[in-house]
Amino acid sequence: MAAAAVRGALAGRVTPLLPSLLQQPARTLTYCSLRKGKRKSVKSVVKRFLRLHNGLWVRRKSGYKKKLWKKSAAQKKRLREFVLCTRTQCKLLDKMTTSFWKRRNWYVDDPFQKYHDRTNLRV
Repeated sequence: MAAAAVRGALAGRVTPLLPSLLQQPARTLTYCSLRKGKRKSVKSVVKRFLRLHNGLWVRRKSGYKKKLWKKSAAQKKRLREFVLCTRTQCKLLDKMTTSFWKRRNWYVDDPFQKYHDRTNLRV
């Protein structure tokens, strides 16, 4: 009788933890795909960021689409600018994407063409 009570108490403590253990986090890297076992890219990184060929990542400023009706024209213009990510952010984003997204792409009339090659910058 005492063993059954202990088992019931233990099950009551473990049960709330199970969904968090079985559920995968939303933005981390899926290490292996289920079909072929290859690494997978995080789709939100691919949609939100752009990788330059020199290894830097570019993003928009946060909130550039939010509540535009209450922002001035100058503030909207500042929010539309692009920002370079920091070194630690670039390393994390490189880990979250596959080699497909790190290769060089040649686009017609690429607005970022002059930024792909890093000049006069110390690493």
